[in-house]
Amino acid sequence: MIFHDLTYEEINDIDFSRTIVLIPTGATEQHGPHLPTNTDTLIVGRLAERIERSLAEHILLTPTIWLGHSPHHMSFGGTLSLPHSVYIQMLHAVCDSYVRMGAKKIWLLNGHGGNGAPHQIVLQQLKNEYPDVIAVAADYWNLAREEIGSIRQSGTGGLGHACELETSLYLYLDEIKVLRERIRDDGVQPEGDIWLLDMQRGNEVSRVFNFRELTKSGVFGRPSLATKDKGQRLFDGISARLEQFALQLLQIQ
Repeated sequence: MIFHDLTYEEINDIDFSRTIVLIPTGATEQHGPHLPTNTDTLIVGRLAERIERSLAEHILLTPTIWLGHSPHHMSFGGTLSLPHSVYIQMLHAVCDSYVRMGAKKIWLLNGHGGNGAPHQIVLQQLKNEYPDVIAVAADYWNLAREEIGSIRQSGTGGLGHACELETSLYLYLDEIKVLRERIRDDGVQPEGDIWLLDMQRGNEVSRVFNFRELTKSGVFGRPSLATKDKGQRLFDGISARLEQFALQLLQIQ
């Protein structure tokens, strides 16, 4: 079920006790010299569409949120960003609207790292206000950690931003928009051995970086390893894991 394709009466007739309201969250920001600014939004939106097609009777797919929290990319240009407080207010209001329609389960499927912290605050707000509503948030690359890890070729630091993962996925989803001749690996790890930056690696200590501290081009990782075929395998593997999670979420009472 796709929210924008339905009338309000059709939405009112949905059995929300058997339905997940799926909200994809992306961003509009620089993705190096070779990827468009819609990268995060395109990828998470297409993944969400795949889930809806597979579980159409149990998924209400909402419009993808294309504006996120991206101040760490502003110095490169080509980036739109909301402050934490405004993003939290916006997302909370969106979720609140769905709850007022009858939503019982809300899934924030995230496609942009900068959205992670405000998502946790929104979840806490929803729990305080609607104790019986199950609201969850997940980054697609964390949910599908094993699937991505079995396909990636780069070592630690190879997945970060406009990297092997995102470039491969974009090549598969909309190849013509990738400027292959401008693909260059970039990105340096911070000094010391306390932090190792990679989409699949957590750190014991949190620290915020501006991307200018980590890369000259806006790229962090190994996009030179990206291929369209790898993008298809990644998309299929991630999708399978997300669909599995959706089925698990549907069973929770």
